[in-house]
Amino acid sequence: MKDKHKRLITEMLRYCVAGGSAFLCDLGTKTLFHSVLLPESMGGFEVFGFPIEWRVAVSTAAGFVVGLLVNYIISILYVFTNEKQKEQGRGIKAFLIYFCVSIVGLLINFVITQLGCNIFGITRDDTFKFLVVSCIAAGIALIWNYIGRKAFVYRGK
Repeated sequence: MKDKHKRLITEMLRYCVAGGSAFLCDLGTKTLFHSVLLPESMGGFEVFGFPIEWRVAVSTAAGFVVGLLVNYIISILYVFTNEKQKEQGRGIKAFLIYFCVSIVGLLINFVITQLGCNIFGITRDDTFKFLVVSCIAAGIALIWNYIGRKAFVYRGK
């Protein structure tokens, strides 16, 4: 296997470790907010006929913030390790690009979570179903986040 491919596979595996750690923090925070801290009757609204629950929106956003910070720190320290990538990953500009890529991941995560809650009628008490839907949503968002961060933040070797 060529060195470039080997480095890319190693980097992707490290990203899975970082993403997995961030995912656990995101999922824990999201579930804590959805199933424990926020009341059942927070209400909601519709966007283009698509029902949005405030409880899902707030819990997804809280998990996102915690997961984003964990992922950013681990990515700088462990995933994108060559000097050019480390330099590109630090600073306000890099964090803002990282944040924008993450916002797209958040939207993917939220839409899939909300869609799953709507389809399966998930309530505050359906923690297991909520976890399953959240895992699927996070897995899809993880793929986007790696590709987006690799393309826009950590360009290079």
